[in-house]
Amino acid sequence: MNILLFGKNGQVGWELQRSLAPLGNVIAVDYDSLEYCGDFSNPEGVAETVRKIKPDIIVNAAAHTAVDKAESEQEFAQLLNATSVEAIAKEAEILGAWLVHYSTDYVLPGTGDKPWVETDEPSPLNVYGETKLAGERAIQKFCTKHLIFRTSWVYASMGNNFAKTMLRLGAEREDLSIIDDQHGAPTGAELLADCTAHAIQKTLSNPNVAGIYHLVASGTTTWFEFA
Repeated sequence: MNILLFGKNGQVGWELQRSLAPLGNVIAVDYDSLEYCGDFSNPEGVAETVRKIKPDIIVNAAAHTAVDKAESEQEFAQLLNATSVEAIAKEAEILGAWLVHYSTDYVLPGTGDKPWVETDEPSPLNVYGETKLAGERAIQKFCTKHLIFRTSWVYASMGNNFAKTMLRLGAEREDLSIIDDQHGAPTGAELLADCTAHAIQKTLSNPNVAGIYHLVASGTTTWFEFA
């Protein structure tokens, strides 16, 4: 089984290289890869990568994830989070391949005091959420065999994330001010990668599992408590 992984150098992509390895032949690419295009600013390039490799499974861990920066880079965020995702979804459908994609809690409005479920109506509050929702809908429209995992507050031993920022600032400062009115579920990249590998195995015997899933660690906390 050939597995094409986009975004190999990201937090989740790094862990996916480990978790997907037992499932088959993993071809992992990123924006700076030379042999195959993994640059999501080039939709035709990533589509060509899919056509060349002809994977059985495509796992997309690439995205524009700079939430604040997306406000001033709307077209670029749309290109990475939706346009290129749509191009991949169309190629996956032609091949009959499964497409596994990661989305975000930012596609939801963030109000209320109960955890969101998959059937809740999306209503993004910012450009990042809007572009990620556009990516979700492109996959639903163009690719029958898909798994979309919405996650939140991702952290890992590599890359940039809240946990590493707190460790760095904690070593530099006596005091830190952290907001305590946002609730969420910090989710390790290792957990996401392991669950993804397990889910892929399930899809091979039961194609009916296609759809959107909320994939986070159990429990909730605030940014302050996390820090």
